[in-house]
Amino acid sequence: MNLRLASLFQNHAILQRDQPLPVWGWAEPGALLRISLGGHVAVTQAGASGDFLVRMPALPAGGPHILSVTIPATGETLEISDILIGEVWLASGQSNMEMTLESCLPVSADDIAAADFPEIRFFNIPKRAHLGPERTVEGEWVAMNPTAARQCSATAFSFARRLYRALGVPVGVISSSWGGSNIKSWLSRSALASNPDTAQWLADFEKVAWTEDRWEAMSNPDPDGRVCNLPKDPGNTGIERGWHLPGAADSDWQSIHLPATWQSAGHPNTGVFWFRRTVEIPAFWLGRELVLNLGAADKQDITYVNGLEVGRTGKDREDAYWNQPRIYTVPAALVDGPTLNIAVRVYSFVYDGGLTGPAAVMNIHPAGSPAECLGLSGEWKCRREHDLGLVLETHLMGQGERNTPHILFDNMIQPLIPYALRGAIWYQGESNASEHHTYAQLQRDLIEDWRRQWGLPGLAFHLVQLPGFKTPQDHEPESTWARLREAQADALALPGVGMAITLNLGDADDIHPKDKMPVGERLAQSALAITYGAAVTATGPILDRIEIDGSQIVCIFRNADSGLVTMDQALPRTFFMAGTDRVFHPAEAVLKGNTVSVKCPAVTEPVAVRYAWADNPAASNLASSEGLPASPFRTDNW
Repeated sequence: MNLRLASLFQNHAILQRDQPLPVWGWAEPGALLRISLGGHVAVTQAGASGDFLVRMPALPAGGPHILSVTIPATGETLEISDILIGEVWLASGQSNMEMTLESCLPVSADDIAAADFPEIRFFNIPKRAHLGPERTVEGEWVAMNPTAARQCSATAFSFARRLYRALGVPVGVISSSWGGSNIKSWLSRSALASNPDTAQWLADFEKVAWTEDRWEAMSNPDPDGRVCNLPKDPGNTGIERGWHLPGAADSDWQSIHLPATWQSAGHPNTGVFWFRRTVEIPAFWLGRELVLNLGAADKQDITYVNGLEVGRTGKDREDAYWNQPRIYTVPAALVDGPTLNIAVRVYSFVYDGGLTGPAAVMNIHPAGSPAECLGLSGEWKCRREHDLGLVLETHLMGQGERNTPHILFDNMIQPLIPYALRGAIWYQGESNASEHHTYAQLQRDLIEDWRRQWGLPGLAFHLVQLPGFKTPQDHEPESTWARLREAQADALALPGVGMAITLNLGDADDIHPKDKMPVGERLAQSALAITYGAAVTATGPILDRIEIDGSQIVCIFRNADSGLVTMDQALPRTFFMAGTDRVFHPAEAVLKGNTVSVKCPAVTEPVAVRYAWADNPAASNLASSEGLPASPFRTDNW
């Protein structure tokens, strides 16, 4: 075996200052090795399989240094040059962390052009999803210049730039992310096995992971290297039964209040459902072309009015339309009576399904006259056409599939351990929105797992709380993104953990907002305050506690010592209050110092208050005097 060092030890590397420095690699079994770095020398012997590891003494920031490894008996030597000592961070997560500066053009054009930072260096980990733990990764350390920066994480670049300017020392980033990845892929096997929410899922996978049938399936992957696990549409049998026709008998169909998923109506499985509603229309609409706004249909739909198809979105197993509003034209010839029958066939092949609105956009109106609209939220009829079982995986787990138990930990994290780090930044959660009820524990598991794996109990961890996304609403009781943000904030109870609140940095129509510079800046501010002890406020206001005072609820915030404000100088918005009936009503809010007093004429005996509780509460405006937005919250657990 030739002498070699672990993947991260390459020319231009940045090593962590003020920490013992693990250095490891491989040589001939039993070989005696001499390692030198920064004036220190260590001696060790390679083990039976050739592995060696030493922990060099801590070094202060500076450089450049040379790392030299020699086998005195043979004279074989390996030297790594231009090593800087500074701050090293791991950047990980899914697509919004992976998203490069080039992907953020044109917003990032000026940042790319000015990216001349020889002492900020990135090591980008290639994507890999092989079964079984890996010991090495590909990649190289590159210094930031306008060419190199284009292929680096935009969020991580902004984070590193802010740290570099604030600390005045070299900053290295190890970037290991994969779009669409679930947090469970980034956890080690031992962490998954120890969590009751994931232990059975892990065991079920391991029963089939290495069977001949599974590997036969794996031998015929799709062009992207994965094996699709999604059920196909069995066919439109509803139309054969006349469910699209105005006169179809639906008295025995289930009532459902839309917008909603069919899961919320007691149907947990994936499948195909029909939704029907008869609408009375004004006489002066007769003979006029109409515009039908259904809101989003998760994932695909075919829509009929008075028995004729007026539109459809999606085919086969296309998954890009789950949040796209359906806006269809109803020809004037169909508007020939006092009622319209609307029938919608919705096909969802994974996760949730249904007509998901929001309510505010569900309406029908004459073309060119939106002010004349009739709302379509409320009671509909629904019936299942096909039950496709519970589908929670888009592709068959195993070789090549990123969302396989611990596969990204094995391939893209394990080979980095125990490289000395200051901490990790984490931007992930979109893929776990439907699993928000288990996410708080999973995120705690991730933090504690990585700290344990690295042997660094003080490993810093700073996460991005998800921004607003999807159609703006002031209050959305069943919001999955609001619950995911709540689960993310739960991690702040752990020591050394910070959070960048990015509620106002989202894009209603794009799950990948391009303005990543403020995201990285807020992560860096969290790190400067919590990890480095700088005299800055770590993040935006976070609810500390409430006090019920008669007919009002007083909310007391932390991270608001200099007082609360609204970002637009208007009155505070998106506060809602409920009493014992659990019905939330819009509430008035008054700011005073670090408190918000909330009251509502419709609630004389308040029990609970919510703020910015929606997928995209775009009207929310509470902030600290530094301009950092407040974190959404609820005080109930309904």
